Amino acid sequence: MTEEAQRPRVEESERARVQAPEASWALRALLRAAAEVDQQLAHRLRMRPLDYSAMNHVMSSEDRLGAAELSGRLGISTGSATELVDRLEQAGHLERRTHPSDRRRKVLAPTDAALEATLGALQPLFERLDGLVETFSPEEQAVIERYLRATTGHFLDFAHEPPAQEHPAPGTSKDPQP
Repeated sequence: MTEEAQRPRVEESERARVQAPEASWALRALLRAAAEVDQQLAHRLRMRPLDYSAMNHVMSSEDRLGAAELSGRLGISTGSATELVDRLEQAGHLERRTHPSDRRRKVLAPTDAALEATLGALQPLFERLDGLVETFSPEEQAVIERYLRATTGHFLDFAHEPPAQEHPAPGTSKDPQP
């Protein structure tokens, strides 16, 4: 089977509209695969997609998140976020802790059991990826690392910069509802 025949339909559709270097296409395919891993991991951990997304934000955020910050990241009301946090706390995934510098605030933290379950579920993937890295020379690894770290920087810049122009999905309002 040819390489073109193995490409996902979505990539073929994108290639018809946009030109990009092959490394960019490979990165886009990686991002689609990562989204599939997230869906599968949520299923393996027996979590609803929104619950998994909330846990992902809490586990990966550089900032200490409270329910209000989590609501903004998930695009849900603060009341819904509080219910979500209550559910995750009851299930043993999250705990509320006092903010280290503002005793009036509560911040969210994953429990040790949640971290252990997540890392345990991901361990086989991590081992495969570590093994893959070892197939490259140290010089190749340095180039790959430089590319991935720069790409991560661009992703974070994009995520934190206000958009130059809104591009709502067809059939949706231009003003997001709080």
